[in-house]
Amino acid sequence: MATTPRLVTRGRTFYFRASIPQDLWDVAGRKEVKISLRTAERSLAQLRCRVFSNHVDLVVKEARRMGQAQDAAIDQAIREYFRDALDWGQQFAEIFAPDAEVDVEDCISTLETRLSDHRRRLALRNFPSDVQADAEALVGAIPPEQLTSRYQALQRAHAGLMRAKIEADRQLITKLNGDYSQTAVADPLFAGVEPQSDATIPIQVVAHAQAAAPAVPQTPSLDQLAKSYEEFLTAQGIKAKTIGDLRLSFDLARAVTDFGKPASLLDTNDIKALRDIIGHIPAHYQKKPETRDLDPNAAVEAGKHLPKMGYETQKKRYDFFKRFVAWMVAEEYLAKVPGAGIKLLVKKPPKGKPKRLPYNADQLQKIFKTPIYTGRRSVTHSGAPGDLRLKDGRYWVPVIALYAGMRSGEIIQLLKSDIRTEDGTAYFDISKLEDGSEEEIKSIKTGSSYRKVPIHSAILNLGFLDYVADCGSGRLFPDLKLGTDGTYSQPWSKFWGNLGKKWDFGIKLYVFHSFRHNFVDALHDGNVTTAISMELCGHDDDAAHWGYGKGASMSRLKEEIEKVSYPVVIPGSDW
Repeated sequence: MATTPRLVTRGRTFYFRASIPQDLWDVAGRKEVKISLRTAERSLAQLRCRVFSNHVDLVVKEARRMGQAQDAAIDQAIREYFRDALDWGQQFAEIFAPDAEVDVEDCISTLETRLSDHRRRLALRNFPSDVQADAEALVGAIPPEQLTSRYQALQRAHAGLMRAKIEADRQLITKLNGDYSQTAVADPLFAGVEPQSDATIPIQVVAHAQAAAPAVPQTPSLDQLAKSYEEFLTAQGIKAKTIGDLRLSFDLARAVTDFGKPASLLDTNDIKALRDIIGHIPAHYQKKPETRDLDPNAAVEAGKHLPKMGYETQKKRYDFFKRFVAWMVAEEYLAKVPGAGIKLLVKKPPKGKPKRLPYNADQLQKIFKTPIYTGRRSVTHSGAPGDLRLKDGRYWVPVIALYAGMRSGEIIQLLKSDIRTEDGTAYFDISKLEDGSEEEIKSIKTGSSYRKVPIHSAILNLGFLDYVADCGSGRLFPDLKLGTDGTYSQPWSKFWGNLGKKWDFGIKLYVFHSFRHNFVDALHDGNVTTAISMELCGHDDDAAHWGYGKGASMSRLKEEIEKVSYPVVIPGSDW
C-alpha cells in the first residue's frame, strides 16, 4: 500500500504531521505542525491530509517570499549604511589624511585595532551596543508588512552592519596605506556599491575632469591665489608649521612654473615639472653647503651626486601643492585638476615597513644614563657630563612621555593649571586653553586628544608634584622655547636627535615618538583593555558608542596606567 506523505497514526486516529523548514522556525514559533484529522478511516484521512499539506506548502512559500522581502529590505538599508561609511572614508583619505597635522600612522594603527575587534565580535556574534542600536533603528524603519520575524531581522541587521564596518575600515586602511589595488569591494553583500559623487570633494572633481571642460573666464594669477590660499588656511587656524611646509612646496613650484600667469592656465606640464623637481632636488638642499645658496633649479644641477628626498617628504611637497590646486577647483578658479594621474618618481616603501619603533631595554638604559639624569656640565650644556643635577624640562619631558604616552608638544606646552586632582588622584589635563596670554594658547592634535591621564607613580616618586608646586603660574617648562615654525616640538626634536647621536640611542626609526610606542606596548603587556588604552593615548574610535558618557573613571584609569612598567631605573628620586 502506498504511503501518504505527512499522514501518521496514533492509536486508531490519523494525524497530519509536517516539519517546518529550519529557516522558518522563528517565524512559525514551532518546529512542526501536528493536527488531528478526527477520523479512523484511511481514505477520509488521506483526503484531509492532502488538503492540509497543500495549505502548509502555500503558507511556507508565502512565508519564504515575505522573508526574502524582509531580507532584501534589510540588505538594502545595510548597503546604504555601507555607502555612507565609504563616502566618509573616501573624504577622509582624500582631504583630511593628507593634512600635515593628521598622524596617518596613528590613524592606521587605530583602524587596524578596531578592524580586528570587529572581526572577532562578528565571529562570536557579540555585537557592540552601537551596532545593536543602529540595528534597532534600521529594522524599525522597515514597513511592518515587510517584516516576518523581528528577531531574524535584527540578527541579519546586526551581522550586516558589522560587515559594513569591517569592509569600510578595510578599504580605508588600504587607502591610507596608498594601496589602491585592494580597494575593490571584498564582501559580496556590498558588491557594486561605490562612493557617491560629491562635487565638494576635490577627488570627485578629478573624476569628472575627463568630461569636456567649460570655458573658464580670466582668473587671478597663481601668485595672487597662493596668497589667498595662505590667508584661507590661516583663518582656519592652521599652524604656522603647516603654512611653512606649504611655502616650501610653493618655492619648488615657482622654480618650474610662472606664478604670474592666470591660474586657469595651469596645466599638466606644470604638474609634471613640479613632480620632476621634487624627485631630483637633494634632501635638505637649503642646508647643504653645495646647494644652500642656490635656487631650486641650480640646486638640482649642483646636487646630482647628493641623496634625494625620501618618499614621505616628496609626497608631502607634492600633496601640499595638489591640495592648493584642489582648492582652486573648489573655488571655481580652475575647471578641472590638471595632471590628476601623475605619480611621484620615487616608489612607495613596501607595505608594513615601520616608520618608528619603541626603544628597547638597552636604549632606555642609555637614555636615562645621559648627563641629564646623572649630572650635566651646565643648564645650557645638558648633554655634556658634569656635576649639576637639575630637574628642568629636559629632565621631565622624556619621563612623562614614557609613563604617560603623551606627545612632546602636549608635554612641553603644559601649564601649571593642567596638573589637577580628582578623587585624590593627580592627573594631566590635556586640553586647549585660551586664557588671554598668547603663550597659553595651546595646540591639540585631534579632538580625541583632549583627555585626562593619571600621573603614574614612577613620575610621582621622582618628586614631580614638588616641582609643580615650586613653579610659578603659566607653563611648567618655560626653559623649552617655541620653535620658528610655531611649535614646541620642532626645537625639541632637534635637541633630542642630537642627544641620541651623541649617546648612541638615536638610530634610524628610533625617535622621541618611540616613547609613545613604548607606552602602547606596555599597556598591551599589562592586559589593559583596548577602550582604556585608546582613552589614555587620545586615540579615536568612530563607533557611536564611544561618543556617549564621560569615559572611564579616574580611579579606573589610575588602576590601569599603573600596569605600565619598564626594565629601567630613572635617577632622581633622592635629589
